[in-house]
Amino acid sequence: MEAVEALHQSEQRLLRTVDSLRPDAYAEPSVLPGWTRGHVVAHLALNAEGLAGAVDGLAHERDVPIYESDDRRNSDIEELSGADPSEIRERLFAAGQALRDALTSLDEEQWAGSVHRLPGGPVLAMATIPETRRREVEIHHADMDAGYGHKDWPEDFRIALLDLVTGDRAADPGSPVFTVRATDTVRTWSVGAEQPVVDGTAADLAWWLVGRGTGGGLTCDSAELPRLGPWRRTQARTQAR
Repeated sequence: MEAVEALHQSEQRLLRTVDSLRPDAYAEPSVLPGWTRGHVVAHLALNAEGLAGAVDGLAHERDVPIYESDDRRNSDIEELSGADPSEIRERLFAAGQALRDALTSLDEEQWAGSVHRLPGGPVLAMATIPETRRREVEIHHADMDAGYGHKDWPEDFRIALLDLVTGDRAADPGSPVFTVRATDTVRTWSVGAEQPVVDGTAADLAWWLVGRGTGGGLTCDSAELPRLGPWRRTQARTQAR
């Protein structure tokens, strides 16, 4: 399955970065306010564990949510982020393999099924899980600020992320309206209006739209960039985060 292979390649790039970190680098700040690199790696490990459990549950006809609750998710990240770096690393490596094993165990009927993010919902279509996890991996890999950035994202990922996040922004009644134009792909995406137009590379546009950075490398024909709020997934497109 193409999406599973794309996820595997993204995971391999992440693991190479994590493998290169010195133990003291885990305590250094990430791009995310209040989170160290250890928090980011811990989140990626726990997200993979949760997804692996949910997918394995589906394979064995059991309803296993990805997370027990949002509070438990957050406390688990905080706890694991303070563990020895070798433990965080091993959890990430093992969880990624467990998820890959679970995904490859599904039959065609199971791929048409769904899993729950939390007990009782929201529901995620099983077919979207590889892409959902890939977004987690690619965005948070860049969040680590450890040598891999948004400009290193594969081209197909940049375009898929722009397709998704512009749709989410357009569906958010609190979002400003505008259009983005990728100068390196000669494509445009509307966020509710044709004007103003924000220009930049696909990578810089996607990084800004997911709420990272200050819009470096972007220009707007109305002089100032639109002021964005947090990126909110639409209810119909809820992802594990």
